[in-house]
Formats: sequence, C-alpha cells, structure tokens
Amino acid sequence: MTTVYFIRHAESDISVRDGRSRPLTAKGMADRRLVTEFLHDKGVDAVLSSPFKRAVDTVADFADRCGFTIETDESFRERGNDCDPPGETEFFKLIERQWADFSYTLPDGECLSDVQARNIAALNRVLTRYKNKIIVIGTHGTALSTIINYYDGAYGFNDFKAIAGIMPWVVAMYFDGTRIAGMSKIDLYKTGIETGDIKFKVQTAEPGALGAYRFVVVFARYKDKWLYCQAKTRDTYETAGGHIESGKTPLDAARRELYEETGAFGFEITPAFDYSVHVPSGFSYGQVFFAKIHELGDVPNYEMAAVRLFDSIPDRMRFPQILPVLYDRLQTWLNLQSAN
Repeated sequence: MTTVYFIRHAESDISVRDGRSRPLTAKGMADRRLVTEFLHDKGVDAVLSSPFKRAVDTVADFADRCGFTIETDESFRERGNDCDPPGETEFFKLIERQWADFSYTLPDGECLSDVQARNIAALNRVLTRYKNKIIVIGTHGTALSTIINYYDGAYGFNDFKAIAGIMPWVVAMYFDGTRIAGMSKIDLYKTGIETGDIKFKVQTAEPGALGAYRFVVVFARYKDKWLYCQAKTRDTYETAGGHIESGKTPLDAARRELYEETGAFGFEITPAFDYSVHVPSGFSYGQVFFAKIHELGDVPNYEMAAVRLFDSIPDRMRFPQILPVLYDRLQTWLNLQSAN
C-alpha cells in the first residue's frame, strides 16, 4: 500500500498577485508547524511539492527538520490563474462556473479538466516510482480538489468552497498500485475532536470489483454460532478484522486477524464480497471474508480480551452503522452458496 499525504499550503499573501512567487503570511509560516507535528511520526519516505513558493514553504519546515530534500514537480502546480478576477465574490463566481463545466476558463487561463489531467498524470508517476512508500506532496486548493474529484465524483464546488479557508489542510490517499483504496480528509485545527454524529454510507460489491483495499472484515462461525471478539479497551463486540499491512494480500490479512483476535488456528476462509464505507471526511475500501472455525485456542495477548458466541449480531456492537449492512449482505451470499 502506498500512502500519499497531500498538504494544501498554509495561508498565503494574496496581495502578491503572481501565483508562482506568492509567499506565506506570518500566520502561514507559523501554521506550517501543524504540518510538521502531523507528519513527524508518519514514517515518510520522500517529500515532493508544487514548485510554487507557498506550497514549498508549507512542507519545508518538516523537510528541513527531518533531512529531506524537496523535489518539485511542475505538474503539481496550481490552476493557471493569471486571469483570475480580483475579489472573493468574482473569484467564486468563476470557480463555480468552472466546477459546473470542467472545460470552461477565461482567455489564457486553465480549465479544471486540464488541471486534473496533469495532476493525476503526475500522481501516477509518483505512485509507480514510490510504490509501497509514504509520500508527502505540497499542493494547492484547486489542484487538490480536482484530484479528490477524480476519485470521488461527488466532490464538487460546494466541497471546494467549504475548505476555502482551511490552510493548511491534509488529504491522505491510500493506493494499491495506482488504484485508490481509501481517502481521509484531515483538518489540522480539529484533530482529536470527537464527532459522534458522523453518518456512514456503506456499499457492497462483488468480490474483486473494487480491486484495492485497506481493510478486511471476517465473519466467523464456530459450533453453529457467530464468533465475535471484545477488545481490552471497549465493552462492545466486533468481528475480527483490521488494516492490510503493506505488501500483504487481503487473504493474508484476514487469516492473520482471525488468529490474532480470536485464537482460531484451524479454519477455512474465503472472500465473500467487497465493501466501501463513506463518511464526510473520506472513504475506505475493504473485503469481507467468511470463515468456518474448526479449532479455537486461547485469544492471543494482542488487542482482544475475549470472544463470545452469538446467534446473529450482538446488540452491543462496534460500528453499528456498518456491521448490520455487512451482515445482511453476508446472509445473501451464504444463501447463494447453499443454492449452488
């Protein structure tokens, strides 16, 4: 899995009309420390950037402290804006029209379709060059928004307008090769704030349809019951599952998680279907597995404290907006297997 942290630049001095040389404000120079604090423990392998000064300077504090040389790539530059009308109202009128028609621009400007095409082409080169690495890319609001839109077509003008004042801003993207497996949008000014009212949208697909995954979920049967586990730090029950480690397949991850979280060491396991979970801050792809456990040992001393058998899904479940959707789809899958 390749991880790319896109860093939208900190606040810049808009009185400087030349986009390439526009510097950060004093606030922007101070706020770039938020970027450094966020990235310092992420295991970054390389730092790239748009060649524009405000983008380079935003990631420069982190790069300098950690000994990275910033590699600039002209293709990651911001939309050509020499013809931008002055003033916020006129700017958003132009941008709204461009989001409605990706081919529209002012004379000698650059349309969003062109911005998106060159940024995605540059990103694909990075993904090939830095496969299974962790990369930082300094970028811009419009350029980054077109990248998000490429992978999530629902992202549009209103989303762009909502992040207009968030500088710096981080978007993490996760890739298997050049296929996206997930995306997380991170507001550095709000990290650590609980959002208990997040609405989840869960979708399922045939196995292999998504093709790139970050997570696995394992529904396991033991002695004609469903086996769920309970973490040491939570009083809810959940399926076995978790992240897919770099270089491992979903099946590798499913087998590992099933053993580590339940103690199962004799089992049959097979992929059942793909799924995606969408929230306002991003999305993730995963694969659901079905396992028949024949031998169950003690729960290894990792994250889980105990396991318990249930007839269906537990009342006190983790991820109550996700688990029932996956469980219902699994019942359909099991019925098809029985019919065949």
